Amino acid sequence: MQHFFTYNDLESFLGISAPLLMLDTLEVDTDQTAASGIKMVSMNEMFFAGHFPDQPVMPGVLQVAAMTQAAKAIMLQCLPCDGSAEVVRLRKVKFRKPVVPGMVLKVAASLLSKNDDGSVDFQIQNTVDGDLASSGIVTLAWKSAEWFQQHPHTGAPSPCQADMECEMADIKTIMKYLPHRLPFLLLDRSFSIGKGEYAVGYKNITGNDLLCRSEKQALFPGYLQIEAGAQLGCVHILSQPEHKGKIGLFMSIDEATFHAPVFPGEQLLLKIATSFGGRFGTGEGKFYVENRLVSETAIKFAVLAME
Repeated sequence: MQHFFTYNDLESFLGISAPLLMLDTLEVDTDQTAASGIKMVSMNEMFFAGHFPDQPVMPGVLQVAAMTQAAKAIMLQCLPCDGSAEVVRLRKVKFRKPVVPGMVLKVAASLLSKNDDGSVDFQIQNTVDGDLASSGIVTLAWKSAEWFQQHPHTGAPSPCQADMECEMADIKTIMKYLPHRLPFLLLDRSFSIGKGEYAVGYKNITGNDLLCRSEKQALFPGYLQIEAGAQLGCVHILSQPEHKGKIGLFMSIDEATFHAPVFPGEQLLLKIATSFGGRFGTGEGKFYVENRLVSETAIKFAVLAME
């Protein structure tokens, strides 16, 4: 049976709204446990103002948002259960073709496997102009209300706290190296940039940020946590003299695991180790709120001269 959802339907059904609802329509096939949707990519999207102002490109993690939303719709429609369907893992996410204003992003999602722990894997492919733009495996699991219970502040130091007691780069310094601008600049301060094998930084999470207010309960989505870590890694690489004037581009999210949500009133502490050779680099990040590990990821990126 086919179930067609308009944008207004999806807002209510998924509990996600602008500016992070990345599907305009979606059709769920309950017989095939699959879905196909469309995202009209327009220059009027707020994220194009900050990614990148001179070379507007749809952020890869927002293509991931479209993936996760299509998977969630299948989960809700075809595999209903008590609780909330939440993304707990990403694997083999690859970005193959830039998505720019004027394109139509077509999203195809299907059930891949049901896991022993109750989670469910979905295979997703995004295409534009008949070409593969991005693909990956999204894992969802049913979470109870306890998953969304925000912890009170304890003052417990994170494992990367000592690394923040060194030279600090404020937002003005960060903006010298990153082309990202509001509303898609997801880093507030960084430390140890350009020195050693890793950098540390943080993002203050506030409920006034529209990116935190797109879900039914205000939070900072996991895919944006990955983007914040990737931006920190890019600052670390691009602040080195040999990469002056270059730009970092996301190539893949090899692995990401989300252990807990991140809420307004919390500080997301980021630590990412980078390695680089030729035009390509890797990053391995662990992200904390106080001493709690909330997410971790392994990514790949390219560093190119700006045209």
